[in-house]
Amino acid sequence: MKNSAMNTSGIKSPGIIKGIIVAFVISLMAGVASLVLSGFIYQTTLFNLVLYAATLAYLIYLLKNSSARIGRVVVISGWAVTSLVCWLFEVPLFEQVLIQAGGIWLVRSLYFHASLFAALFDLGLVSIGLAASAWAMVNTGSLATAVWSFFLIQALFCWIPDLSRKQASDACRAEHQPLSEHTSFQSAHRVALDAVHKLTQT
Repeated sequence: MKNSAMNTSGIKSPGIIKGIIVAFVISLMAGVASLVLSGFIYQTTLFNLVLYAATLAYLIYLLKNSSARIGRVVVISGWAVTSLVCWLFEVPLFEQVLIQAGGIWLVRSLYFHASLFAALFDLGLVSIGLAASAWAMVNTGSLATAVWSFFLIQALFCWIPDLSRKQASDACRAEHQPLSEHTSFQSAHRVALDAVHKLTQT
């Protein structure tokens, strides 16, 4: 959808096909990691590693597909410091999931949305993704399925309506409409005067 792909600030969003591919690749990596590492490390440690790797991969995907070139090092550095602190202080897994999801939402809001309403829509999308991921984990017990469910829903963020563009368009239309009407009135008035002038000459 072209309207959701670019807003008035020139910010481009990756298409939904890219989002689905990224969701598949990340969930595939999570599945492989689960199979390979499940016999060597604790389940909680495995979940943490998959969570960090999946979030980092998705953040890189977002930054790579953003037209903005500033702040990328800060974003990755901030994510690394936050994840390291969570790891060292053994923050509960549920809270870590919320922190990582919040980081994804923050990056998308800063790099891809130009209005508060769009950012709020995005927050709702992240919340739905977390709910779907939890449901998949409870019902299937598969970490890969939970990761797939979350990131598949996140692929829809490129369809979030750009309300700032609509508001700007409405304001521009309201600003130019009186001028257009005034110009039309002047043209009609001039035609009427010409007609009266011709009649008086005859």
